[in-house]
Amino acid sequence: REWYSYHFPELVSIVPENYLYSKCAEYIKDRKNLCEESLEPLTEILSDSEKAKAIVDASKMSMGMDISPVDLINIQMFAGRVVALSNY
Repeated sequence: REWYSYHFPELVSIVPENYLYSKCAEYIKDRKNLCEESLEPLTEILSDSEKAKAIVDASKMSMGMDISPVDLINIQMFAGRVVALSNY
C-alpha cells in the first residue's frame, strides 16, 4: 500500500480494505492508463460502480508521482501475492 500510494495516493481513501486495494493496484498498474473502459473491470473487482468511477476520476487528477517500470513490476508482483494469500 505504502509503495503504490506514492504513485496513486488517492486510491487508499477510496478503497481502504487491504484485499480490495491490492486487487485494484494489481489491475490498475499505471494510473495514467485508466480510462472509461476501466470502469467495468473495476466495478467487477469492487462490486461498486460509484467507487470504480471515483477511482477513474481520481486517476485523472492524481497528485502522485510517476513510477518506474521496474517499481511497477515489483508492486504488481507483491499485490498479486497479497491477493493469492488472501484467497488461500
